[in-house]
Amino acid sequence: MPNPQDPDSDFTATLNGSHVRLDVPVRLMPVSIAKPWGREIWYTGIEARGESQVLTDSGPLNLSEYLQLAPDRLCGNLPLTLLKILEPDPRPVTGDLYFELHDEKEEVYVVTEIDRTAWPEGTGQIRLGMSQTARRAHRDDLDFRATYLKAVKAYEKVRRAIDEQASAPAPEVAAREVELRQAMEAFTEVRTVATGDVIVVPTRLPHALQHGVRVIEFQTPTYERNIISFAQKVLTQDHWDSEKAIERMRLDAPAKAEIRTLASGIEAVAGLNGLGVWRICLGQGATMQLPPHPSYAVCMVVTGTVNLGPLMLEAEQAALVPGRLLHEPRANTSSTVTNLTDTEAIMLIAAADL
Repeated sequence: MPNPQDPDSDFTATLNGSHVRLDVPVRLMPVSIAKPWGREIWYTGIEARGESQVLTDSGPLNLSEYLQLAPDRLCGNLPLTLLKILEPDPRPVTGDLYFELHDEKEEVYVVTEIDRTAWPEGTGQIRLGMSQTARRAHRDDLDFRATYLKAVKAYEKVRRAIDEQASAPAPEVAAREVELRQAMEAFTEVRTVATGDVIVVPTRLPHALQHGVRVIEFQTPTYERNIISFAQKVLTQDHWDSEKAIERMRLDAPAKAEIRTLASGIEAVAGLNGLGVWRICLGQGATMQLPPHPSYAVCMVVTGTVNLGPLMLEAEQAALVPGRLLHEPRANTSSTVTNLTDTEAIMLIAAADL
């Protein structure tokens, strides 16, 4: 069992006869989850649909098992920030995500790749918020919401009729689906995005990442959504949440992410309620120390190769750094980040209290 009374001893726990060190960063081992629009790759997911693992010196453990060994030391008794990659299919419509909003969950996207087969010019799209032009064309916001809901309901009717068929829809039905979908989407706003862009999604802001735009996503650790519409059959629930979502959705145009420089090579790209995300840019051979105050740190390499303490991480590899480790000067070598490449390396770090 752990022996916190001895500061010079390795902090370990015993699980099924194996000793697990709790004083070093651990690699996060992702699980792939199929979606109608593509797939999600979960690095800190703990759900019935799938659970991420950590790789310890004693072998892999389910993330939930690992955290239960010493929740105070590992994460300050806080739920972990959710880290995933969204990988939409490059085909239009097929790869477009749900148009949805959240009452509690807040999200941060960092664009890592634009599929050139979908977007030859190298810029993609996200549907983000409501069209201010369409909003101004209505008598007031109540009228705007009611008219938009009517358009969503008209589309849902033809969408469900298509989804219930075993074969492809007749040409006239397919044409009607396109017509009603375009009429519905005219109420929404589309933002152009490029590799490296940061998109912050606060509560109650309707959003839908579009096909062929791959992102790293950090989320506050809640599991709720309200689906306004979807151009495919929804598999995870038997209804849309259009009425209640449209009634309370944000109507004002969303602000662009405010990126603050904290120090040379360190930017705060998001500071939401219960979620902070930093982007660290390291030059050739550069070294830096992770911040000492969070209850934990979830780290992912975007480009390059780095050492995070004893771990070597390459692009899209991630690690969890125990919070107590960040607070202990004697363990600083395990929370040091070093760029191993001869070009710039970029890493994201996130925590609830960063």
